[in-house]
Amino acid sequence: MGGSIVQVLGQCTLVFSGKVIDADTRLPLSGALIQIPALKISKATDAEGNFKIAGICAGNYDVNISHVSCTPITEHLHFKDDIKHNFFLPHTSNELADVTVRGTISTKGAAISQDIKGKELEALRGLSLGESLQKITGVSVLQTGSNIYKPVIHGLHSNRVLILNNGIRQEGQQWGSEHAPEIDPYVANRLSVVKGASTIRYGGDAIGGVVLVEPKLLRSVPGVSGELNIAAFSNNRQGTLSGIIEGNSKRNNAFSWRLQGTVKRGGNARTPNYWLANSGNQEFNGSAAMGWRSATNGLEFFYSIFNTKLAIFSGSHIGNVTDLMQAISSKEPPDYIRNVGFTYQINRPYQQVQHQLMKVKAFRNTGDIGKLNMILSLQHNWRREYDVRRFQSSANVPQLDLKMTTLGTDLIWDHFNTGHFRGTAGITGSYQRNSYEYRLFIPNYEAFNFGAFIVEKWNYQRWLIEGGLRFDHRSMVNTNSNGGIQYPDRRFNNVSGNTGISYEAADGLQFTINASTAWRAPQVNELYSDGLHHGSARIEKGDANLQPERSNSVLFNTVYNRGRWHIDAGAYVKRIDGFIYLFPVFPPELTIRGAFPTFRFGQAPVAMHGFDLNAAYTISSHFQVDAKSSIVRAKNRNTKEWMIQMPADRYEAGIQYSLGDFKKWEETYIKPTVQYVSRQTRVPATGNIPVVKPDGSTAMESDYLMPPPAYALLGLEVGTILQTKHQKIQFTITVSNALNVVYREYMNAFRYFSDEMGRNIGLKIKIPIEPKTKS
Repeated sequence: MGGSIVQVLGQCTLVFSGKVIDADTRLPLSGALIQIPALKISKATDAEGNFKIAGICAGNYDVNISHVSCTPITEHLHFKDDIKHNFFLPHTSNELADVTVRGTISTKGAAISQDIKGKELEALRGLSLGESLQKITGVSVLQTGSNIYKPVIHGLHSNRVLILNNGIRQEGQQWGSEHAPEIDPYVANRLSVVKGASTIRYGGDAIGGVVLVEPKLLRSVPGVSGELNIAAFSNNRQGTLSGIIEGNSKRNNAFSWRLQGTVKRGGNARTPNYWLANSGNQEFNGSAAMGWRSATNGLEFFYSIFNTKLAIFSGSHIGNVTDLMQAISSKEPPDYIRNVGFTYQINRPYQQVQHQLMKVKAFRNTGDIGKLNMILSLQHNWRREYDVRRFQSSANVPQLDLKMTTLGTDLIWDHFNTGHFRGTAGITGSYQRNSYEYRLFIPNYEAFNFGAFIVEKWNYQRWLIEGGLRFDHRSMVNTNSNGGIQYPDRRFNNVSGNTGISYEAADGLQFTINASTAWRAPQVNELYSDGLHHGSARIEKGDANLQPERSNSVLFNTVYNRGRWHIDAGAYVKRIDGFIYLFPVFPPELTIRGAFPTFRFGQAPVAMHGFDLNAAYTISSHFQVDAKSSIVRAKNRNTKEWMIQMPADRYEAGIQYSLGDFKKWEETYIKPTVQYVSRQTRVPATGNIPVVKPDGSTAMESDYLMPPPAYALLGLEVGTILQTKHQKIQFTITVSNALNVVYREYMNAFRYFSDEMGRNIGLKIKIPIEPKTKS
């Protein structure tokens, strides 16, 4: 389903409840005022000090609590699920007493999700979106060289993982394994991955999950503020500079605005033994947002532009079949590639991509029971891929030029204050046009998409039950003007559904189970691709007879958060009928652009299951240990063979020592980590590709190169905050692959040609800006 889908910021059904208590007398405070300025909401407590506010949109808000006889306080809360929050107000006769907040419970729905925020997000600044998401349990990456990363959730990626950028479904050429998300992570103050029952609101094809790139809400307090972020890395000598400035006028408090921009440049990366020739990157990004909000309605505008130039490792584009097979079997690049030094220059082959997104959202309260949201979006994606020029007479133009324009619209109604029930219903639609110039890889086409959904929640005491139903239609038509090649129109319709149950067995102990059925139509590349896929350095051939996938899944999750322990454990089972996958075949193909491995799209019934674990234990006020693991299994149900290109088992552990505060230095910590990735032994046992073994014998294998050995990497993270006269400056130092280990990653398409990046030291600096100006 293309276009803009319901966004988390449009989920305005959350409930905020709790009690306000006098911190001195411990008596409930009647008539205390709870205010959320950004939403223009005010609510007074009842005679027992209780309050309840329904219809809150997900996001970050400042909450003001006041009472005539107490000192007012302000708390910053993140709303993703229902929140029950008790406030203790200090009495005015004891103004020096500590302000305490107790009894905070985040009542998760039937969705299974994880976030990256705060210090954890700051430590990842300067990395791409895909690299950053690896920190979430159950998420790995599909990699192409040292600078292209795509998120993989429970072994699924590309069109099975939806990415929402500020509430708008990202629409580009995301079908490509080396087509990284065109999103600047500096836009976000929180990255979330959602799996389970709630993903149906975002689209029926979210078989793997949904990635939410969530910016903070526009400033609601009069004044101007901002921040400057600097990041530098040693390995490829990359530098990043990102800034943000935002404001809210005292004269017109309903109006807010924000400007943001990022520039990044990196050169050739280095393995422990050699430079990766032609592996640099460049980015120039910007965004602007503004909004107007009253108590009953509002209007928001957002625009972003993302520009990147990504070099493709020279050793992946080889002139003839003999040299290609020699490069793969030798497991080392040839000398003319190994002997290249460092440079920032980007030569052919490379990619150049621009993505523009514009969003307009309006909302209006429908009395006291709901809110109506209307969202319009326009996206334009322009991808150019430049191959190696084999002849002097070759024109200096891209060999592949793809343009995609997507117009989307959503109409969504959130309802609340209806007893124990609340939910969301909506319709979505989009029109998409794709065109190409120069080489044909995928055809010109137009796509029309329509969806309608309803998601309802019933909440009573410790129980929450959630269910949803969705219908989607997708058509791909007008596949004409394709060099005389005729492609048939394709139309798909189907229904997705889910249900989930969450039970809070005790304080700090929650069990969740959800079941879903979803479908995904085959994408244009899976149906019709034919030729060189430039960035991944391989020939890909589609299958016009592919049918839609149908996924049936059950997910279990347990969260234990009591005392010194925090444990988040989940297991899942998926059965996907008609699973579409890409597999290598023999022989490789020689083209005018060089020789490349050949891959074809196929379809098979697949059984998948896996387990995710994230655990932390606080030893003392200074020490905390944590560990996490992700395990995926996938088999072809017909042949009983393991599926190709699934992530290997991953384990990670760390111990953090907090030094505390010392003079002007605050919140100083040091955290060494170790990551172990096992060898992927669960691959098809045989195939049609002749591979020469170390003893000189030849065996028929399922891949051009067998999975690489297991590896272990040491890392380090050090952070602190410097309190200056006017601001707090945050410093973070990171070290990856500290021992400079030589290894290759199975999920990297370029493991055929080179090792992974060696030791990389990063320095990140965050400088807040709070100019003193008159409003």
